Amino acid sequence: MMFDSFEAYDVQETRRVSREEGRIEGERAGRIEGEQLYLIKQVIKRIIKNISVSQIATDLLEPLDTIQPIYDLAMKQAPDYDAEKILKLLHTGKI
Repeated sequence: MMFDSFEAYDVQETRRVSREEGRIEGERAGRIEGEQLYLIKQVIKRIIKNISVSQIATDLLEPLDTIQPIYDLAMKQAPDYDAEKILKLLHTGKI
């Protein structure tokens, strides 16, 4: 009676599917991080050109509340801007 509801289970197939799902999720996370890094670099380029934060948001077609934290962190680093460091700070929430 204990095994009446038992289903056959292919361990190897389950592992393969899990690895594939993990790979896809990793690629997605990498793509998102790459897009964020690109945005940060675009903000830095415009800061160097002395463009205001509101104009940067308009130029990049992004909401001001997305650009403002990047802008603030970059301004704290001026003139030695580090896009990777800004990205890390945004992810840790230490603004």
